[in-house]
Amino acid sequence: MSDTINNIKTGNQPGLNSNRNVNARDNRDGAKPADVQSNTNTSRTDTVSLTDTATQLQSLQQTLSDTPVVNNERVEALRAAIAEGSYQVDATELAQNMINFEAQLR
Repeated sequence: MSDTINNIKTGNQPGLNSNRNVNARDNRDGAKPADVQSNTNTSRTDTVSLTDTATQLQSLQQTLSDTPVVNNERVEALRAAIAEGSYQVDATELAQNMINFEAQLR
């Protein structure tokens, strides 16, 4: 990699130098930059630990992602029953299911 940047267009702006040394640091007082001072042969290892709840949620998420969204066998059986006219709706059971569903929304 080149030590100088030669492709900067100054556009006649005073104080801009297109041949600036990239590796040079503006360090007038002689002190080390902050990032050099704190980086002295020490290595840190980041760790992550999950709570029991997080582990359970992760397991549940995996189980749900493995479960198909639609039970294709049941859908096909219902389509066949409707097509041949043998599918019967129990109005009482349907009404009770609707009431139960509405109660869960509250």
